[in-house]
Amino acid sequence: MFKKIIIVGGGIAGLTLANFLKKNNFNNFRIYESFEKKLTRPTGIQLTPNAVRILDFLDSRFFLNNNFHKINYLSINSLNSRYFNSKSEVRINLQNIVSDKMPYLTCDRNILIKFLEKNLSSKEIFYSKQVVQTIKDHNIIRVKFNDGSEDYCDLLVSADGMFSRSRLDNNIISKTNFYAYRGVLKNFYSKYSLENDVIRLWLNDNKHLVSYFINNQNDLSFTGISKSSEKTILASGETNYSIPFPVDQFRTLFSSENKILREMLDTLHEVYRWPIFSLKKRVFYRDNQIFIGDSSHGTVPFQAQGAALAIEDSYVLYEQINKNITSNLGVFYFNKRNNRVRRIILRSHLNVFLFHLKNPFFVFLRGIIFKLIEKSFLAKKLMFGWIFNYNPRSSSYFF
Repeated sequence: MFKKIIIVGGGIAGLTLANFLKKNNFNNFRIYESFEKKLTRPTGIQLTPNAVRILDFLDSRFFLNNNFHKINYLSINSLNSRYFNSKSEVRINLQNIVSDKMPYLTCDRNILIKFLEKNLSSKEIFYSKQVVQTIKDHNIIRVKFNDGSEDYCDLLVSADGMFSRSRLDNNIISKTNFYAYRGVLKNFYSKYSLENDVIRLWLNDNKHLVSYFINNQNDLSFTGISKSSEKTILASGETNYSIPFPVDQFRTLFSSENKILREMLDTLHEVYRWPIFSLKKRVFYRDNQIFIGDSSHGTVPFQAQGAALAIEDSYVLYEQINKNITSNLGVFYFNKRNNRVRRIILRSHLNVFLFHLKNPFFVFLRGIIFKLIEKSFLAKKLMFGWIFNYNPRSSSYFF
């Protein structure tokens, strides 16, 4: 059994792993987070059933908490549609895809972080502790921090995101020419639709936009994605996400005559933009250092699986630790995760291709495919089932 585990990064991946370790009486771990403890700006996050299932292992029926919002449908429309109507909309029922009835949830990311922090003490998670160096000495890793302090462990878990400082290799980070525009509309009530259990996806060439409610107070999260020829500066993980993007420019970029979308664009008053990066290769382990979440396989977020993959990684790694696999832990972890992560990444890249089609013939063909998925239970299963029904406790994704 490992004597001590250090987790670098107090985000979703690191906190999930820590919770499973603690729940199962492994208490000799520490989390080091480089930022100070504070709530961030409200940001929507999607928890698909594969992530909800694992969090349910941690806290049974946690999703009954009103802070988590249930989604039942995916609505797909065109940004160019003049009118919102049932003929142009593709509406996919997400309720009957999952074998064990785990829900599809959305929430404010702060809510998820608070849920994962609640059982951890100040003796287990430390803030404003930035890793500057890791030194391997036989089976021991020395971790040095920017304040001059250091700690020791025999298993180091890197969960500190795309620009991981503990990975010590940021040459594998790649710019993508995509930009994300995000914000939250507080207390938004549409004149044209009373539904709040729908994820709405609007498509156009070189851009798409997603919106969904994140709580019962009708706070609406939106994310626009655009492809740009603008050069992205690849410097570090210190991209400033707090600088507002001009709202009028955002409205112009995503302008539409779809009544619901136009109403949303007219109502918003705050948008933030940042570039999207990805990793050129997947990194799962290096000796007795394991990588989880975006530090391992950061990719374009076009399948809403970033948080879900981080949660899956954390649970699968915990399972291996709990089985007392100390020799070749990285190999066992790699064998459990690599194929699934690779498939999710491929789907994410396929989605951006499908979402941004320009040729009218292929747009028409895409519409036929979406209608087939809408009408056919088998097509929905093929599209979403292998993602949503994943269960790390089962040898089969479909139970």
